Amino acid sequence: MGLKDLVKKAAFVDILRGMSVTGTYFVVDKVTVEYPKEKVQTFPRFRGAHALLSHPETGDTKCVACMLCATVCPSQCIAIEGETLNDGRSRPKIFELDLSRCVYCGYCEEVCPVAAIVMTKQYELATFDKSDFLLMKEKLTANAVYAHKESRAHTPSDEEAGAAGERPGVRPAATDASLAGAGAGEGAAAARPARPAGRADAAGEEES
Repeated sequence: MGLKDLVKKAAFVDILRGMSVTGTYFVVDKVTVEYPKEKVQTFPRFRGAHALLSHPETGDTKCVACMLCATVCPSQCIAIEGETLNDGRSRPKIFELDLSRCVYCGYCEEVCPVAAIVMTKQYELATFDKSDFLLMKEKLTANAVYAHKESRAHTPSDEEAGAAGERPGVRPAATDASLAGAGAGEGAAAARPARPAGRADAAGEEES
């Protein structure tokens, strides 16, 4: 051990250096969240517990029991039984979602043609009873209060859809005419998936 090291130990240099770092945190803003008194603010794309949205005018659920969410679900945690009303409309008679099996991938939200099912900002899901993870239709509808604001504006209202000549509650889809209007080359490029960079480079070398 050299003289320099002895002086450092005698002057407590390492301890003072560590205390200086600790002291700086006394004057900066705290980052600790005092949960549960303070709640963590979720990001807009956070995927929490599910919810079924309803039409604000009628109060009926937007779901048309098309079974797409149950079909695309990789964990098969959604069970739906549909029914047809007297006016010809379809709606879910039974809608069950098992959160204990859900992987929160968001496929159900993306595939829904009427934006009926959404992933909310609700993250406080701890429970002592496993049956609480089985969300029925009533619970899913009540979870709409936790939905992000932007998810409520996925579909236009029935009046706006009727004025635009669209089917109420359905997202507008790209048609062949719309693709053709942008040009045959542009429409084909938009409809065709992009080729990986490696294959594109190899194809370019072959053509040259």
